[in-house]
Amino acid sequence: MDHESRTDHESRMNWDDRVTVWDDRLTPAERAALAPGRPEALDRSPDVLIVGGGVVGLAIAIACRRAGLGRVTVVERAPRLAYGASGANGGAIAPDMHLLTDSPEFVAFGRSSRELYRRWDAEWDGALGLWPTRWLNIFPPGAAPHVSRQAPGAAITAAAAFTELDPSAVRELEPDVRVPDGGTALLVDGQLGVNPQRLSAALASRAGQVITGVRVLGVAADGSVDTSDGRFTPGAVVFATGLVPRPWADGVRQRWAKGHMASVAPGPWRLGSVLAGPVGGGTPLADGSVVCGGTFDEDTTTEVRPELSDGLAADLVRVLPAAAGARVSHRWCCLRPWIEGRQPVIDRLPGLDNGWFAGGHFTTGVMMAAATGAAVADWIGGSAVPAGIETFTLPVG
Repeated sequence: MDHESRTDHESRMNWDDRVTVWDDRLTPAERAALAPGRPEALDRSPDVLIVGGGVVGLAIAIACRRAGLGRVTVVERAPRLAYGASGANGGAIAPDMHLLTDSPEFVAFGRSSRELYRRWDAEWDGALGLWPTRWLNIFPPGAAPHVSRQAPGAAITAAAAFTELDPSAVRELEPDVRVPDGGTALLVDGQLGVNPQRLSAALASRAGQVITGVRVLGVAADGSVDTSDGRFTPGAVVFATGLVPRPWADGVRQRWAKGHMASVAPGPWRLGSVLAGPVGGGTPLADGSVVCGGTFDEDTTTEVRPELSDGLAADLVRVLPAAAGARVSHRWCCLRPWIEGRQPVIDRLPGLDNGWFAGGHFTTGVMMAAATGAAVADWIGGSAVPAGIETFTLPVG
């Protein structure tokens, strides 16, 4: 079977000039972990071969090793890991925010991922670099913050996770934040933030054999994988390529969704909450910077359009007036994998006895990666579909 792990367009991507706010916060050791290159000796017959070195692929490698599934190899076609959206997102691990927009299964999966991250970070002496976050959701007059795509009756559960604040309570919590006259504010606590590149580096250093600069060329019916660096004959192969690869992509509605991000340099404000909602917002970092994003753009080029990134900074001013005139320190964009249904896909690959796919995480790859890894490892090590992913099936063309 011929295989292409990315669209033809994405194969021409070049992110060499992209510098995110996260790049500037890495140690030399973390940078090295994200660009391992090619080891002198390749394990050609690993127990598990993972195609794709984003955060999802790396988390799958971690989970497989923790499950005792044997030798694990990760191959990434780019010159570094977390090359796309995995290293350019906002670093949110906030499953409770999805109570207002997604299914109970989606939220439960995200919560299990959050708890896995907490466990791994504790075991690894804080190597993931997680920090606690609370989210302040600001809605303009007339908005309906309790609108949900959950099943009837679930909205009460969703609302119970949030605390509604009036303007005076918002001022007490965040003196520099403004709620539009007649607007609504909802608070949810207990979420996490992370530098996604630091997270990816920490996972990569524990993921087994990790190789960059290797392109998958094809997959045979017996599960052997041809690459630009020779053939691999794994016990199991997992494609963590964002979008469903060919030939399984036939008939699947999927695309790359471009998004812009921006980082505002520290300024004369105090901000302890992540600000979210249709008015504007951003994520505060420890040094006072605020990360804003992201957009949903029509084009799928890799070109950064400053007016879109700057628009995010302008929207921040609507809820944080003290940010008016603040310097935009970083502007960047990325392509995010969207598959019809806007849910992750974790499923067997038809016609390939030893093959799985895990992708389509759209804007939630970092949040969902740990649970995705655990589910894939459970499935490889067992025979039944793991609990909690029954709705994350491969769309039928």
